[in-house]
Amino acid sequence: MQWYRSDLVIKYQKRFKRYRDSLFTFLDEDEILWHNNVAERAIRHLAIQRDISSSFHESSTRNYLVLLSIQQTCRFQGKSFFKFLFSEETDIKKFKSLKH
Repeated sequence: MQWYRSDLVIKYQKRFKRYRDSLFTFLDEDEILWHNNVAERAIRHLAIQRDISSSFHESSTRNYLVLLSIQQTCRFQGKSFFKFLFSEETDIKKFKSLKH
């Protein structure tokens, strides 16, 4: 075993050790993706809004983030965001209407 002295390498060694039991879970579970593309696409709207807004702070964005989360969840589940909002349902899993 080779020993490293770099702070950066030591930091990553510790991280790998801490997450070693779950690091490669995607190999055993088909529904877990090996990449982070879905998460990055989900927050892309947030990054764009942050870049164009001069007053994008936590206190003023809580409602925006809740709606964005609901919208992205509907999108990934193939459900209509607006139909979900107008249905007055509060559980996306119970909402059955697909996009049409």
